[in-house]
Amino acid sequence: MVAFVSFPPGQAPWTVLLPLKNLARAKSRLLRPDRGRLALAMALDTVTAVLTTASELVAVVMVITNEPAVQRALTPAVRARLVVLPDVPDEGLNPALAHGATVAGERWPGRPLAALSADLPALRTQELARALAEAGRHPRAVLADAAGTGTVLLTATAGAALDPSFGPRSREAHRRSGAVDITGPLGATVPGLRHDVDTVEDLDRARLLGVGSATAAALDGATPD
Repeated sequence: MVAFVSFPPGQAPWTVLLPLKNLARAKSRLLRPDRGRLALAMALDTVTAVLTTASELVAVVMVITNEPAVQRALTPAVRARLVVLPDVPDEGLNPALAHGATVAGERWPGRPLAALSADLPALRTQELARALAEAGRHPRAVLADAAGTGTVLLTATAGAALDPSFGPRSREAHRRSGAVDITGPLGATVPGLRHDVDTVEDLDRARLLGVGSATAAALDGATPD
């Protein structure tokens, strides 16, 4: 039986959802022969940055994937705050997020949800904390990527549907669906959070910001821990 918990306003910890594709299909625009290994490394760095966030702010990180390599890489790092959920729909990013949101709502009712890109190798924990604090002021919120057209973060507080529409021009799609755009208030204060990696140029910009240890190791040709 699910225990329904009542949290004081503004004090419910977040559940963060990270969907991960099969590595053979991941990062098709990242024109490097090692793009699968890099996709895994960037995901590990993203998960690490989120898990470093205080548990009072982020209670659970739910990784939604059917990729065995991802599951194996994450298993040694499993803690009470990390859950690996099979991508039951297996129909793309938005169905995976919708599935994760449904399961999270059943397991941890009353908690706000944050859908986060899993390719943020330069993400800093304090950036995520800043963005969630701003997002928590609205029923739904969207944060744009560095290009200004995509989405790196979509949030929904308790009682609001996540309604993900990630993909091309998703920032505008999320705004049309009622999400408050928090890109302006956050401005340049969250560069790592806004720099997702789809191309070699994106990767170069992320490296200038400073990437996490798994991505750095992958770029050096080593096997990430």
